[in-house]
Amino acid sequence: MRRAAAVAVTGTLVVALAGCSTAGGAGTVADSSTLTIAQEADMAPSGFDPIAYSAGQQQMFSAAYNSLLSIQPDGSVGPGLASAWEFNEDGTVLTLTLADGVTFSDESALTADLVVANLERRSDPALQAYSGFAAGGDAEMVSVEAADAGTVVITFAAPQFAVVSTLANVSGMILGQTALDDPTLLKAAPVGSGPYVLDTAKTVKASTYTFVRNEASTETADYPFDTIVFRPILDPQARANALISGQVDAGVMKSSSVDLLESKDIGVAQIGGTMVSMIQFDKNGTSVPEMADERVRQAIQLSIDRDRLVELLHVGDTAQRNALPSASGGWSKDVDALWKRDVKKAKALLTEAGYPNGFSFEILSSPDTQADLEAIQTDLAEAGITLEIRPAASTQEAFDAVKTTAIGVIPLDWSNPVGIMYGVVFGFANSQGGDDEQLRAATGALAGAQTDDARAEALQTLNARLVEAGWLYPLYEPLLNIGYNPKKLNPVEFPGQQSIPLLSAFTPVDKAE
Repeated sequence: MRRAAAVAVTGTLVVALAGCSTAGGAGTVADSSTLTIAQEADMAPSGFDPIAYSAGQQQMFSAAYNSLLSIQPDGSVGPGLASAWEFNEDGTVLTLTLADGVTFSDESALTADLVVANLERRSDPALQAYSGFAAGGDAEMVSVEAADAGTVVITFAAPQFAVVSTLANVSGMILGQTALDDPTLLKAAPVGSGPYVLDTAKTVKASTYTFVRNEASTETADYPFDTIVFRPILDPQARANALISGQVDAGVMKSSSVDLLESKDIGVAQIGGTMVSMIQFDKNGTSVPEMADERVRQAIQLSIDRDRLVELLHVGDTAQRNALPSASGGWSKDVDALWKRDVKKAKALLTEAGYPNGFSFEILSSPDTQADLEAIQTDLAEAGITLEIRPAASTQEAFDAVKTTAIGVIPLDWSNPVGIMYGVVFGFANSQGGDDEQLRAATGALAGAQTDDARAEALQTLNARLVEAGWLYPLYEPLLNIGYNPKKLNPVEFPGQQSIPLLSAFTPVDKAE
């Protein structure tokens, strides 16, 4: 799920590069005990409860929190706070055996009762990562019980074999007891069992998040840096300049910056599979009444000229009309052909829906998305749709865009499609409670699939319906680029097909095996 909802935020945030320290540039090996990573967005705009977010925040929050299961370097799921797990035959009951000797930054201990208390928070609508687990959710947890002090038994309303990937991300992160007793503590700092703790004295909201080694953690050998600093730098050129000048050691970079970075001897690790799309937040017409009609959303779909967008702004990337990436089993030539730009058909749909003169709506922009939105603005205008573009005034306004605006821009990594659907499409990006029976059925079929054929069929249905319903407006499929200082860091590797590297993937050159 990786970048997912941070990206919902990334698509709308505007923040100035502030408080950067000076360094000797990419050729200089700075303090080898500190790793500084540039982020595309503020990872903690609403505090430090990981369940308030989605998979896009996984990298930073994994510094302070452990999940019930873990993402392994090859992308598979492995042990985490649960040392072992087992499903019953039909995939409706998951039994977790907890690891021994785990303590939290508040000195509380990992027990089955603590895990149960964490998962009982799933009824809180503010906790986006738990939305699918709540009553009526697609991955509804009917019950969570402590079978004994070290065993948790979770019963689902339907088969959920794929939920292990979700529990290996932010949805599986567990809070210590004091944070459960007083959640306001999470406004100031995390309360987790991870390899690092937040240094609040060296942390400035939306500017710098500094984590220092957790001496009580049993994972210290997996993390060679004593200090890890995360810097939100929203402007892509500022991010590239910060890496070139040595102000940061690594970060996500735009494809347009790769040639410059490589000319400056910056290393770049690349992976495909991410889809940049506009995502429909408001499916009910709460903020834009016209958008409650599926035909209006289809008109938007048919108005966007993806080929021109890529030709003008994303040379080397691939224009996409499918919701899922080209390597996915859900990608379809039929979907690609069906949703090619057709302004005449778009206008007919608007007229059929009762809006022959079109309508208008507002979208928040960031430095990353401004040019794309201006191109799309021109496309929509030809169909009679007025797109008003406004830079977000603050980090919080950008983060709240999922609740206050109709559409945002979001890169989605579909390596865990069930997690994306539950955590983002039906979760973080659906605060107004939109629903679609076909999407829910396809997601449920995917979650319970036990054969390749069943999985492929579910992916095809899911892909086609996401586009038809106008829940996603695919734009293009880029390479994701992680830039890094090669004189300080070894080449950064991705966990399988996931495009956000694990925190443990950043290793100093003198630690090469």
